[in-house]
Order: sequence, then structure tokens, then C-alpha cells
Amino acid sequence: MTSFAVLTALGPDRPGLIDEISSFLSEKQINIEDSRMAVLGGEFAIILLASSEEDIIKILKTEQEKIQKATSLDIFIKPTISPKERTVEPSIPHRLHVTSLDHPGLVHDVTKVLHSYNINIESMETHVKNAPISGTPIFNMFCIVTVPVKNKLSAVKDELKELEHRLDVDIEFEAVDSL
Repeated sequence: MTSFAVLTALGPDRPGLIDEISSFLSEKQINIEDSRMAVLGGEFAIILLASSEEDIIKILKTEQEKIQKATSLDIFIKPTISPKERTVEPSIPHRLHVTSLDHPGLVHDVTKVLHSYNINIESMETHVKNAPISGTPIFNMFCIVTVPVKNKLSAVKDELKELEHRLDVDIEFEAVDSL
């Protein structure tokens, strides 16, 4: 029977970390099913869904200290269910993109609206980059969300449009084919 775990790791960035982690997992016959990796500041962060035909937690817990020492990363391991076992309310996937001059509270303002409609954020990335000529900090937020089919989509769009005008931000919200 296939077992699953979520592995997160965080620590100082350097070349080769992904190779070392994937090599370690591969040697143990552990598959990387899904992953997100990024360098934030000077820190490398990874979160991944791993699977194995063996007891994945037993394998990972036994070897956790070894991989931590080899990579200098803090590693956390949590057992989980198969993605196919996840119970999800019938919903429609959407892409959400927010662009604005950067200021504190933007993520909260947008996610508060999503939360009020029980919209789940499946993935989210935010970036602040300086505009090419002026150097003004520009905030970008990219999300894939799932909107429950029981929601009135026009109400969600109206509230996002109101938020767009109130905060002077640009919000794109559109259905996508799949996650």
C-alpha cells in the first residue's frame, strides 16, 4: 500500500540542495509527487509531497538526522493521505492575479474576501519587484483558487471588483480548465 508524507525543509541557500534532497529520496525509493521550492531572502525553502510503497514515515524519520546534517536544512515530516483521498466540495478552479503598488495588508485584504465565500487557495505566490523606470515597488499575487459551485460567481466577482476600486489595485479573476 502506498504511503504519503509532506516534507518541508528550510535553511541557508546554496547550489545543489535540490539534487541532494532528490538523491536522498530516490535512494530510499521515495517518489516526489508534487513540490514547491523557492529562495526567499537568503533562505531556501521546499515543501513536497512524497510517496513510497514502504512505510514512508518510518524511512524518513530513521534518516532525517542524516539528511539534515548533509544539507544544513531544518526538516519537518508529516504523514498525509493520498491526493485522491482528499474530500473537496464541488468547485470550479479560477486564476486570481492582483497587481498594485506595494503596501502592507494586501494579501489579507484579498484573502479575507476569498475566505468570506469559502474559496480555497490551492496555490499562491507573491512577489514585490521594482518598476523598471521609477523603481517603485510593485506587488504581484498569483493564486489558483477553487470556488464552490454553490457560490454565486457574480457576487464573488462584484466583491473583488469593489475591492479593486477601494484599494486601487488591478484584479484579474477567471476560470481555468483544471488545477
